[in-house]
Amino acid sequence: MKRHLIIIIILFISLVNAYTQTIQIEGKIIDAQNNEVLPGANIFLQSDWSIGATTNENGTFQLKINKPINNDTLIISYIGYRDSFIPVNSVSSSITVKLEPFAELLGESVVTARRIIAEEFTIKQMKQMDIYLNPAAKADPLLAINAMPASTTTDESASISLRGSRPDETGIYLNDVPIYDAIRFSQLNGIGTFSIFNTDIIERMHVFVGNPPLEYGNTASGLVSLQTNNQIPTGSSNTLAISLANFGAFTSRKLNNKTSLIAFGNYQPSQIFTGLNQDAMRDLENFNSFDLGFHIIHNLNHKLRFKLFNYSNMEGYKFNTRVPSYTGIFDMNKKRNFTIANFISQQDKGEITVNAGYNISEENYKYSITDIGVNKQDVYLSSAYQHFFKKWSIKTGGSFDYRISDSKGTKPYYDYAQDMHHPTISFNSNQEYYLPEFFIYTKFNITDNLILGTGIRKNIVINHTPNYWSYQGNLNYKINSKHNFTLSAGHYNRLSMPNAEQFESTHFESDQYSLDYQFTVDNFEIQTSVFTKNVEHANYNDKIIGGELYTKINIKPFEFQFSFTTIDVEINDGTEKYPSKYDLDYFIRSVLKYKLKNFLEISTIYIFRQGSYYLPVNDSFLDSETNTYYPSYSNWDNATRLSDYHKIDLSISKYWVINSDLALVLYANISNLLNSDNVMSINYNEDYTSSFNELYSQRTIYFGVNIIF
Repeated sequence: MKRHLIIIIILFISLVNAYTQTIQIEGKIIDAQNNEVLPGANIFLQSDWSIGATTNENGTFQLKINKPINNDTLIISYIGYRDSFIPVNSVSSSITVKLEPFAELLGESVVTARRIIAEEFTIKQMKQMDIYLNPAAKADPLLAINAMPASTTTDESASISLRGSRPDETGIYLNDVPIYDAIRFSQLNGIGTFSIFNTDIIERMHVFVGNPPLEYGNTASGLVSLQTNNQIPTGSSNTLAISLANFGAFTSRKLNNKTSLIAFGNYQPSQIFTGLNQDAMRDLENFNSFDLGFHIIHNLNHKLRFKLFNYSNMEGYKFNTRVPSYTGIFDMNKKRNFTIANFISQQDKGEITVNAGYNISEENYKYSITDIGVNKQDVYLSSAYQHFFKKWSIKTGGSFDYRISDSKGTKPYYDYAQDMHHPTISFNSNQEYYLPEFFIYTKFNITDNLILGTGIRKNIVINHTPNYWSYQGNLNYKINSKHNFTLSAGHYNRLSMPNAEQFESTHFESDQYSLDYQFTVDNFEIQTSVFTKNVEHANYNDKIIGGELYTKINIKPFEFQFSFTTIDVEINDGTEKYPSKYDLDYFIRSVLKYKLKNFLEISTIYIFRQGSYYLPVNDSFLDSETNTYYPSYSNWDNATRLSDYHKIDLSISKYWVINSDLALVLYANISNLLNSDNVMSINYNEDYTSSFNELYSQRTIYFGVNIIF
């Protein structure tokens, strides 16, 4: 009996071995159209999703299979691309898989994605997946920028300060049209929580943290250029987004061989989110937002494309605000609409583009005796021609930018007296400017490794606008695939329209010099920069000197990122010199990612920076007219820093492929995991005899799911 049992066991093992193999597969996943690698692509067995791998930043992966594989299939998936199904038995030890994007080629000369002529001098290029896979970005393009070492934003918002400059100095362009109002839930000071951009339609984003290319106008200290999708999808795709504070839908449709439509909408209520985070959101009464957008692509022929994008948004929020003379509700409401149209004509050795944009918005800010309404209109038109030669290219064109801002309402007569019975002052300000400009930019490929770019931009003076020239030079030297240097210098100009706090337009004039170095190998990257800027605006002069260091190490299954920024910013207002709030001896960011084989990713984000300067109150006096105390501040020699800011965020996400037609993205985030008391500002009681800290958000929990089908 024992002999029979042993024979049966041996036969059983032999049978299992006949259908079981241990194989090691190495491979690379690339875009079928341009052969670009696809980091973050998922590879897994159809019979067992727990057996899988994810491509690294080089698009490569390793997968070990030790189980029965007879008739099993490898599934390769990547958001925005068609899934690939490969029988395991047909796979060799090394494979290259080309994924087809949801796009249709119309011929060899099909209109392609548009390039920035100064693209080689970009400090950072981000594709759609770079934004989604950045745990600090929360799927928002502008928040992804604020995770860069060049970002010196000192609040928890989508407002962008690049290398110590004010947010007003940075240009933001969507499809080559300027967007002057790019954030949601904005406050009087322009600070906002998220951007208005839907990442689902963003194909790629270029970030020039300094020395913006002069093919774009009206930007002084940095540029963000976003481009929407350019291709006609081959099929339909849909996404439902459900989370604590958002219910959204996204659909992409191919209407015919030449036309596609993308439409999206979101409704953001506050009740669930604030109810779950009552302690952290105790000052937030409520918020709400509703937006709709659509994006049309139409290929008139294989060389001429038309794109139309429209976005509408209504939003509002209420939160408790405190100043020494008043405690009550701050109420903000806003509605806006903007439309962007693009014509792209591809020539045999060049490209002609025509861009048009129209934006209109109405916003109101109200608390106590402050009641401010701002109506804005922006009209933009530009045209450019780019010609390609063998060793160099040239781009020239012009733009017309018309902006109008109408602000009116009431505000406190005295800053220190803001209660309902205190005196007010009424105002009605109407500002407008006409800004025609023309430019020429040339790029020379001196050698295969050395590229020189130079350009000028000039405005035409209308209605007393400043008369100015902008000019720049860029040099990129790529020693080999590992070492890359970029040297940039230039003089730039920007006109900024009034906002709810400032009722006059401002001319920013900036001189900048920067040297950037990048070293890259398979699993290691390091970037370092040194820069200096001198910015003049109104009666102020900002002198900025700084440096940045960034490194990324990839040791599977871990990825570690670390950045260190130091920056010195001195402001001279004509009477005294003092440090800016962006003056920071240290600003540290670090990210640790852990990627599991079942497509579960855990990330921790740590931010540690020096507190900003502020002037403490050293005395107060009673104003008999208002029966209110007014403060006497220390001078800048006695300026004090807020306490250091430090925060740890935890993010967990899982990409779950149910079948070839259905996938889920599950995510959860705990912001300020340790519930640190980070000081936003110093506030005082009504007679300034005692002070207390106003804090940034404390621990908050957020989670949701995206259903892709």
